[in-house]
Order: sequence, then structure tokens, then C-alpha cells
Amino acid sequence: MLQVQIDEKQVLDMAREEIQLAIKKIENEFVFWDVKTLCEKTCMSRGFILETFFFLPGFPKYKVGSKWLIPAKEATEFLLQWLKKQSTN
Repeated sequence: MLQVQIDEKQVLDMAREEIQLAIKKIENEFVFWDVKTLCEKTCMSRGFILETFFFLPGFPKYKVGSKWLIPAKEATEFLLQWLKKQSTN
């Protein structure tokens, strides 16, 4: 007779890790964000984004016609650095 024991916590941890990797892969598939997607990805309102960092010289954005396109990877890198500078620990 064969008996198998499974550590549920370990299985859940492994599943969470795989899900996080899959989410990151999906997120990296976007080349550009529009302003609406930028709001969704950052959990920030349009007004807050426009007032705090959107028009800073280093923020990567391109106006094509009437639409702003934001390179996803560059924006992510900019925002991580920007956030570190905002910290007032």
C-alpha cells in the first residue's frame, strides 16, 4: 500500500509563487500603457498622477495624436525611483 502525505502550506506557497510569476509575465507583455492603465497599475487617481509626477522631466511619456503613451518598463523603473525619493521615514 502506498501512502502520500502532502504539506498543504508548502503546496499553497508553491502555487502562490507560480501565480506571481505568471502575473509578472502577463504584466511584462504590455509595451505601452495609456493614462487609464497607468492609473490602474499604480492604484493612483488621474489627478494625483498629473499633479505629482506625470509632467516631471524624467517621466517617460510620448504624445501620439491626442493620446499619451507610456513605455511600461521605463515607467515602472521611474516610479520605483520616484517613490523611494518620496519616503519620509
